[in-house]
Amino acid sequence: MRARVKRLDERRRKGRRTLASAAAFTLALGGATGTARGAGATEEPSTAEAAPPAPEPPPRPKELPPLEIGSPPFTRHLDFGGGVALVHRIPSGDTGVRYPASVGMGLWARVDITSYLRASLYAVRAERDFNLPSGALGLVGDPGEVEFYTYSLGLRLMPTWHITPRARAWVAAGAGWGRLELGRFDVTAPGGGVFPVRERAASFVEIPLGLGASFDVVPRWLAIELETTGAFYPEVAQRGRAFEDGQAIDASGRRVTVGPYPKFAGGFVTTLGLSLVL
Repeated sequence: MRARVKRLDERRRKGRRTLASAAAFTLALGGATGTARGAGATEEPSTAEAAPPAPEPPPRPKELPPLEIGSPPFTRHLDFGGGVALVHRIPSGDTGVRYPASVGMGLWARVDITSYLRASLYAVRAERDFNLPSGALGLVGDPGEVEFYTYSLGLRLMPTWHITPRARAWVAAGAGWGRLELGRFDVTAPGGGVFPVRERAASFVEIPLGLGASFDVVPRWLAIELETTGAFYPEVAQRGRAFEDGQAIDASGRRVTVGPYPKFAGGFVTTLGLSLVL
């Protein structure tokens, strides 16, 4: 009986020791887990405090309005044109010969040196027949019709005033060179005989001064122009057989002197035409 009680006591003591060991292990495990959690919770803030702050994103640029691409501003550079020219050259002296006003053609090409100054190349041509008066050039008889032909070309500078974007006005001054040609004609002598007089020619220098205006009937493409020019002709710069004495053989076979044509004292040229704008 005592032995049985003794064994029961030993079993109870073993059970108590087992429970105590289990409780101690549980407490030790719980303490280690709590310490680890506490250390992790403590280290996280320190790590966050040590790390540099993340850079802020750059501000978003403002949206610009869309770029409008248009045509470049128009700049006028060249004009090419032509038109009808009324040409009248005035003779010098009192020789009885009057050069007729004639209708011809004018051509020009202009370039803008600056916005207020242009240079112009010009050419003017005119042709007409006219009657010499009886006794002209020192001839006895009736000379009849003579072909009168002139042309000139030169350079002018043109200070220009922009009245509106489509209208312009200018003054012009320059210098040019020209040619005069007078055709062959027949003289009817008082006795009924007829004899020819040969053609003659000469050259001249002119100094034109003028006024003009233009208007763009088609903007940036086509302009209508009107210009009037007065010209001076230096006497020393007019040379040629037309301004010198000539000779002819009359109906009786005798040699006769043919007097000179008069030189130019001045002249006028008026042109009306169209210009192509480039």
